[in-house]
Amino acid sequence: MSNGAGAGKGLIRRTVVAGGVLALVVGIAFTVVLVAIGDLHHSAVLASESNRVLSAGNHLERLVIDLETGLRGFLITGEERFLAPWDDAQRAFPQQAQMFEGLAAAHDAGQGRRAQQIAQAGVAYINEYSVPAVETARRIAAAAPPPTTSRLLAPSPRLIAVADEGKRRVDELRRQFDAFAGVEDELAASRQGRSSNAAGRATGAATAGIAGSVLLVALFTDYLTRTIVRPVRRAASMAGRLAGGDFAVRLPETGAAEIGALERSFNSMGSSLQTSHIELRQLLEEQAALRRVATLVARAVSPAEVFEAVAREVARLLDAPATGLLRYETDRTATIVALGGELAQDLPIGSRVPLEGANAATSVMHTGRATRVESYEDAPGVVAAMARRLGLRYGVAAPIAVEGRLWGVIGASWNRPGPLPAGMEGRLTQFTDLVATAVANAANRAELSASRARVVAAADETRRRIERDLHDGTQQRLVSMALDLRSAEAAVPPALVGLKAQLSVVVEGLTGTMEDLQEISRGIHPAILSKGGLAAALRTLARHASVPVALDVPADLPLPESVEVAVYYLVSEALTNVARHAHASVMHVGLTVDDDVVQVCVRDDGVGGARPERGSGLIGLRDRIEALGGTIDVASPEGQGTTLRVKIPLGAR
Repeated sequence: MSNGAGAGKGLIRRTVVAGGVLALVVGIAFTVVLVAIGDLHHSAVLASESNRVLSAGNHLERLVIDLETGLRGFLITGEERFLAPWDDAQRAFPQQAQMFEGLAAAHDAGQGRRAQQIAQAGVAYINEYSVPAVETARRIAAAAPPPTTSRLLAPSPRLIAVADEGKRRVDELRRQFDAFAGVEDELAASRQGRSSNAAGRATGAATAGIAGSVLLVALFTDYLTRTIVRPVRRAASMAGRLAGGDFAVRLPETGAAEIGALERSFNSMGSSLQTSHIELRQLLEEQAALRRVATLVARAVSPAEVFEAVAREVARLLDAPATGLLRYETDRTATIVALGGELAQDLPIGSRVPLEGANAATSVMHTGRATRVESYEDAPGVVAAMARRLGLRYGVAAPIAVEGRLWGVIGASWNRPGPLPAGMEGRLTQFTDLVATAVANAANRAELSASRARVVAAADETRRRIERDLHDGTQQRLVSMALDLRSAEAAVPPALVGLKAQLSVVVEGLTGTMEDLQEISRGIHPAILSKGGLAAALRTLARHASVPVALDVPADLPLPESVEVAVYYLVSEALTNVARHAHASVMHVGLTVDDDVVQVCVRDDGVGGARPERGSGLIGLRDRIEALGGTIDVASPEGQGTTLRVKIPLGAR
């Protein structure tokens, strides 16, 4: 948690620092630009004020010129009309001079002083020279004779001197104006230089700021691309592969801060998913293996097939080169009942090994619990010696208990280096219940078969006894009674015709009763089966059948009595069903013996549709045949007749 928090602070710190540097550069650049813009604005204001000052100075200078021109014209000509501009200039000069002084003082202190000097000089020119000159000129003009029309009034030498003095004063004022304008030009040039410098600084600062910003943005973008974008895209790609089932994919843990934490978290998640996937696959494989073995158990196959399947499945599931099932015997030995794995193929199944020393099989027998052998190197006993001969290093073993009694042991061994993997005992124990179930089922089936056989044998013996009692007792008495009645019939006088006829009817009734009793006796137990064998008994059934029967039965075929009785009743029941339900035109009965198995096929061409589960004599026949270890199969499609196929092993009792 602390590492993740530190990593988060690291990336945030880098982002903040990069953003701060970028903001600083941009801020400095914009500050310089703003300062330069302020300088430019100030320079523009000063330039505008300078123009106003120069304009006011020029206006004031024109007024001085108007004063000097009007005065000179009046002095030369003596005409009052030349004083009109002089009067206008004289009246306007004070206000214009004040404005000029104010603008110059506000613009620049030095220029303000110069403007004040110019204004004072102008006022002095007007008061001390121009106005007295006009008055002098007027007095001179008033004292002189009027001019003639043929000539103009010639100026006097005094007026000429006054005019020259005025010109000198005006020239001095103009030099002051020129000096003022020169200084103003210098000030304007200086301000223009500062403005140019400010503009240069602004341009440089803007250029540097833009360049620095672009560089920083590029560097930061490259940093973000390398540290965030590319790792995130790589993580997204890897996440897609992980989602697609590639649980071995991993990210290089080279990222900084949160990206490094993301990469480590992704790898941790991938490892967890891979582990879960492996565990799930193992679980599915275990369930599939258990299901395959359970299917064999449910199909009631022989225990040997179940043992072989368990050894094979355990070897494949646990990747064990040698697995085995051993059954404990009463003489402290164990019988090898099944083997699995490539290294155990040559070991003899069915052989016995002594239970000696502190080996796994002995430990399981004593404790009844699963155990493990960390090394066969120094382990005692024949089992350990066999393991060493096969190159096995270590193994595990688990007990097999049948109905609370220790029946045997299942074991698995490995030859790969390294320690024994954990959890093998638990995975091995999952198969012991199925083995125990198979053993218990086999024992129960054997007991059930023996019980069925005893019941069938007892029923057959009872039928034979009843048939014998009927034949030797009741039937013989009826025969004797019939003979006695025939004798009595022969002794009756001819005159008693009625009595003789009655005795004849009684004898015929007794004869019919004996025939019915014989049929009943044959149904209880066919005597001909005991006297003439199965072929003769089947021929007798065929002769009495209501439909033609085609027999294919060997004449001299010695079979166990229980098998002959089962086949006889099978054919008898089939004939009865054909007569009652099939509406068949012919019936075929075939019997063969192959590989110590009697196979019987009974078929007809009737209407079919027979359903033994709905209740018929075939149910009892199925019990009889299964009691002998045989099987019966009924095929009866609608409209295609019925076929019975029976297989009975000759080892049946």
